[in-house]
Amino acid sequence: MGKNALLIGVNRYRIPGADLRGCVNDVNNLSAVLVDFYGFRKADIAVLTDEKATQAAMQKGIRALVSGGRKGDVLLLHYSGHGANVPDKNGDEADQRDEILCPHDLDWKKPLLDDWLRTTFDRLRAGVSLTVIMDCCHSGTNTRALAPPDAKRIARYLPNPWDIMAEESGRKLRGRVSGSLRRSTAATRKRSDIVTVDIPEVLVTGCRDTQTSADAFLDGSYNGALTYALTRVLREAKGEIGYRDLHARAIQWLKREDFDQVPQLEGRKDNLDRRFLAPMV
Repeated sequence: MGKNALLIGVNRYRIPGADLRGCVNDVNNLSAVLVDFYGFRKADIAVLTDEKATQAAMQKGIRALVSGGRKGDVLLLHYSGHGANVPDKNGDEADQRDEILCPHDLDWKKPLLDDWLRTTFDRLRAGVSLTVIMDCCHSGTNTRALAPPDAKRIARYLPNPWDIMAEESGRKLRGRVSGSLRRSTAATRKRSDIVTVDIPEVLVTGCRDTQTSADAFLDGSYNGALTYALTRVLREAKGEIGYRDLHARAIQWLKREDFDQVPQLEGRKDNLDRRFLAPMV
């Protein structure tokens, strides 16, 4: 049984005013938990941060992680950074927008679409356990402004140029944000924060569709609220915890600390019922 992880954290962006503060800390904190409680060696954990987290490097790393998995292996992909959306390629007037991840060298015209992620994850071999944690915003529907760099909490959502132009002109983008990373419907997600859906991975996202994920000052340093909550709960449990309980306890911690965001948990029922990072039987 092999164990491999790819941890991506982007604080620094080429786009002026877009920098975050807690993403590299997220990578370091989660890496330590994997080594301390889950039997990962440092050599098993690939890391891409800041300038090294280019789109090409991210895609190469994600592709290698998924394609290298063999039956019985345990894989983890963690992304900490901005999420955003762009007008879809088929809509002339932004009737729909596609969700994207934001690498250090984000190119709005050739972004890293979640369609690519979905296609890549769907190539996972049978019997491989893949956990995907996305500590970023997807829809970003409740913010369009960048917070000042000294703000205690910054939304991990990057407004795109079309959003900004629409706001300034008073003609907001029409339609809805669409995504293929999650196979669940918006109506299903509205009913429950845990969704049973036919995807090969277990997916943890930072917030509901109508919320944003926070980059926040916590216990003396900046961190992603989701990743901080997850690693805190994992340490308290000494690694002995299931996906459902981890999700519930992370929500409790975030609520207790006055965060509005509610993490989402999605996957097949048998995967959601397993222990966190346990191999498939």
